Amino acid sequence: MKTHFKFIKFGIVLSMLIYFSACENDNGNNGNETDSLSGNVIEINEDNLITYLIPSPKDMFAFTKDGNLEYSDIVLNKKENADKFLDTKSKEVGFGVYSADLAYVAAFNQTSTAGEYLKIVESLSDKIGLGSVFTEKLIGRFKEVGSKDSLLKVTNDTYYDIVKYLEENGRNTSLSLISVGGWVESLYIVTVLQGKFEEDNNIIQLIADQKNIFENLILSLEQKESDPNISEILNDLKPIKKVYDELEVIKIENPTDYNPTGSQIMVGGTTKIVITKEQFIKLKKSIAEVRNNLAGSSV
Repeated sequence: MKTHFKFIKFGIVLSMLIYFSACENDNGNNGNETDSLSGNVIEINEDNLITYLIPSPKDMFAFTKDGNLEYSDIVLNKKENADKFLDTKSKEVGFGVYSADLAYVAAFNQTSTAGEYLKIVESLSDKIGLGSVFTEKLIGRFKEVGSKDSLLKVTNDTYYDIVKYLEENGRNTSLSLISVGGWVESLYIVTVLQGKFEEDNNIIQLIADQKNIFENLILSLEQKESDPNISEILNDLKPIKKVYDELEVIKIENPTDYNPTGSQIMVGGTTKIVITKEQFIKLKKSIAEVRNNLAGSSV
């Protein structure tokens, strides 16, 4: 499997912005995935499939360098919504949501806002048993950052620390819920920033390409459907699933003549996911509906 979301594992800023990465499926793949950061080779199997769906913060927001989208704080979940998360499920999903927001502001070098959202993520981490990851040293690193790269690096490091902690402690349900929150928030951010539908638009194609990642996410969640929280989150995601199920996958007759740009994905190397204007509008609406429900937002 060739991948643009190298060594994908869940975690803090994790679940967020899946859509800025993409994967190419190769039928000749031996089932192994290489961590581009550490060089480790990890075997992908049914049990850990879900932990390979999300790119690192650094990878996910690489699109900002292209200047395709401009920063806007209107897409951020309001800080006061964090107080609305009362049960374990909502707190863990909320942790993913605010982690996505943190990665987004970090990618755009919004240091002051990043500090505010870091406090929210830190507070939620205490409530879901991840407080030990947010050490004084880490908080100090956030305060001392002086560039976009360093801010993203701290976010990226935290991502891996949380992934490692959750995996070592067997908290698979937590990984799943956090990832859903981050993925939904990420997709919400990009659809709002993109605004309108445009033909042959790279960001629109990235959104369509999330069909594959979303289907894998649903598959991994279904493996744990006996858990009440997972069953509930699957139900929450139905509006998005309904639209993605409608998207057509077409065959590219002359794949050598088709040159995907950015993070566009070639399914099996010879197909393309197509989204129409009507489908984009429906998808954008469904994502906003699901996001506002999970994020405790009434807007």
